[in-house]
Order: sequence, then C-alpha cells, then structure tokens
Amino acid sequence: MQRVIPALRVTSYRSSKAFYESLGFREQWTHRFEPGFPIFASIEREGMEVFLTEHTGDCQVGALVHFKVPSVDFLYEELKQRGVTASEPPNNDLGPDIRAMAILDPDNNRLKFLTIKAERDQGGSDAEPLMSNVNPQ
Repeated sequence: MQRVIPALRVTSYRSSKAFYESLGFREQWTHRFEPGFPIFASIEREGMEVFLTEHTGDCQVGALVHFKVPSVDFLYEELKQRGVTASEPPNNDLGPDIRAMAILDPDNNRLKFLTIKAERDQGGSDAEPLMSNVNPQ
C-alpha cells in the first residue's frame, strides 16, 4: 500500500494530464479554488498515486520520483507501444539487482521506474502487473 503521495509541479495541467494519460495514469479528481485559478489534481495508475499541482508555492519543477514496478522491461515495451520515449532506457546503472528507466514529463520532472531483483524474485511488489497485453521478447 502506498503511504506517501508525491506532488509534482506542472506549468500546464492540460498538457501534463495528456502526457500522464499516455503513461497509463488516470485522473482521480481535480480541485481549484475558483475558475481560472491553478489546478491541483490526483492521478493514479495501478495503485501508484501522484498529485500534480499548478500552484507555484507548492513545489518546483524538475523533481525526481521513483516508482517500484514488477518489470521495468515490460513497462518499457508497453510505453514504447504508446509512443512514449524513455530518457533513460532500461539499465542496471544502479547496480546488478536494480533495473531502472527514466522518463521526463513536459516540465522536466524525472519519473524513475525501478524493479528490485529481490522483491521481484519474492513476488514482493505492491503494484499489480503493469503489462496485461504486452508480450516480452
């Protein structure tokens, strides 16, 4: 179960929403104090929730968030099929037991997806499988 929800600063919720939808995230809710004011929103993908905020005082653009997933390689293939380009394709730069890739959002927030070997081998990821229709090769 996710116990912390990161917030990412976005300059345009409209363009960020479209980008995150291409990653498989779905809007849960949005809030704004009045029409024309900045948006604060919740997006979610298979148990991984993130807040997106246009409020300048909440945080700065250029953040880094890590997501634990069952298989970085399967996710990479899924996102490639959706037309998403990884800024760092799957690699073991963090060590032999950590498979990782990175994607930049429109505001240069870095989304790092990780598969940790010990958790994968034990079936220990809290997230559901991310690739219901992708065939690994």
